[in-house]
Amino acid sequence: MRSRRFPEVSDIQNVTRHDGLHSRYDVAIIGAGPAGAAAARLLASWGHSVALIGRGPSRRALGESLPPSCTKLFDRLGIRDVIESAGFMRATGNTVQWAGQPRRIEPFDAGARGFQVARDRFDALVMSAARAAGAIVIDEAVVRDVQRDGDESCISYDRASGSAALRAPWVLDCSGRAGVVARRRWREPAVGGRTTAVVAVWESTDPWPVDDESHTLVESYDGGWAWSVPVSGSRRYVTVMLDPAVSELPHRAQLAAAYRAELGRTTMIRSLIEHAMLVDQPWGSDASPYCATVTAEDGTLLVGDAASFVDPLSSFGVKKALASAWLASVAVHTTLLDSSMAAVALGLFSRREREMYDHLQRQSAELSRQAAGVYASEFWRGRTGATFDETSHELDISALRSDPRVLGAFEQLKLRSSVSLRFGESLRVVEQATIRGNRVVLESHVVGREVPRGVRYCRNIDLVVIARLASRYDQVPDLFDAYNRTAPPAPLPDFLGALSTLIGLDMLSLA
Repeated sequence: MRSRRFPEVSDIQNVTRHDGLHSRYDVAIIGAGPAGAAAARLLASWGHSVALIGRGPSRRALGESLPPSCTKLFDRLGIRDVIESAGFMRATGNTVQWAGQPRRIEPFDAGARGFQVARDRFDALVMSAARAAGAIVIDEAVVRDVQRDGDESCISYDRASGSAALRAPWVLDCSGRAGVVARRRWREPAVGGRTTAVVAVWESTDPWPVDDESHTLVESYDGGWAWSVPVSGSRRYVTVMLDPAVSELPHRAQLAAAYRAELGRTTMIRSLIEHAMLVDQPWGSDASPYCATVTAEDGTLLVGDAASFVDPLSSFGVKKALASAWLASVAVHTTLLDSSMAAVALGLFSRREREMYDHLQRQSAELSRQAAGVYASEFWRGRTGATFDETSHELDISALRSDPRVLGAFEQLKLRSSVSLRFGESLRVVEQATIRGNRVVLESHVVGREVPRGVRYCRNIDLVVIARLASRYDQVPDLFDAYNRTAPPAPLPDFLGALSTLIGLDMLSLA
């Protein structure tokens, strides 16, 4: 299989369009948003033939906030330099007025900066990156049907020039809310009220009345919540999130008046636009949450918003799409190289997709509960019953630092002149899936009552190595030296923290 480098910045920015269409590809991707374009870039860069089928740019571009953590995903895609040099506004944090509390400034950690992007420009950059990597882009196309035939799928689509079809053993549905494949049988609405986003663009020649012009503004009120994303010093997108079953939404001709009336119920957002000009008429779009019961089956993966959509309170929409595309690409790449790893790779993808959804749903539900405690309105009461898996399968390092069991184990280690460590009753070392580079591999993990799905590292310390060495030494300094000879050298405080965690969570017993 051929090897590809990631194209240089100049390659991406100056790529020319080509439509070298064939009838068969390794992977067919439906949807040309961030998820589809990111997956196409990765898989093409890793040497696979990829066809990306998309409708073309949306008529209604949104403004979106990308947190600083997106830069890790840009690095994986090889587009960080492109995004950072594109001239997008750099955000330093958010300004929030929520659940009746005073307005507060929430800067990003350690002075990190995010991005405020106009989605049409951002999407075009990721699409150019996919083309530069060698993906074939079939734009201005509408997928009509996807049928599984043995080990391949046949994807039929329509263009202005006529109908056509192609075949691929793997299909990624990255078509977002449209859910070309997802809607057939896998997707179901999430518990909670429906949501409609009503959006408009505002301009101001005067400085905006804000503490920091780069901030996203977020405000709750009794009938819903509103937010504003700046994309330049003079332009902001302002959105109100409503329940169509509670707030009556008129037809398009009356939507502008209803939108202004709804903004009049806010305080921070209302003062923001008081002297600004509405650029164009507002438009509405469905923003109701949903989740797929299955995300990988029969050679098809549901990626990004095709698999699930959570109330955008987290502002992680684009990040979720890119992370999902990376996971899907790694899973498919692994399977194309080694079919014996298919079940393992797809299982890892499905599990992490669900964990990502649960994490964002948990955040949204907590914010809704805060608002429901202040506003006695049907909008907020209908959003406190969101369902998700309450069980965390990852070690919460920040919580462990103050966990009395872990602190107690650390004190015991300090007091004892010698130790006798053995496997706890719940500890097992098992082979589980993880990602190394761009492949899914099987590696040893420790499993216990607190971490039933397994964990390998805590504070960058290899827990499997500690568990296997622990019974051989009765002095902690000797165990520490043995660990550093076996694994990458580690600071003593981190090693002691990891060892105390294993003891405190009953995975190692201290006799």
